[in-house]
Amino acid sequence: MVPLLAATLIGTGWMLWLLPFGRCPQCDQCQAEKVATERAEAQVSRLYGIPLCPACGRHHGREEGHWR
Repeated sequence: MVPLLAATLIGTGWMLWLLPFGRCPQCDQCQAEKVATERAEAQVSRLYGIPLCPACGRHHGREEGHWR
């Protein structure tokens, strides 16, 4: 009985590992994560006084290139 339960648990873990969460650019979860990351970067940039770039509309230093 224990080997059967162990095999089921390992199989379930393997199947969950194969799910595409966080890897596709189109799904709602990935888009929400991208927006949250951009929001956090903007807050940190404002905190450290990095100005908003007039060319691309993002916060980045002068030595960094444009990301778009």
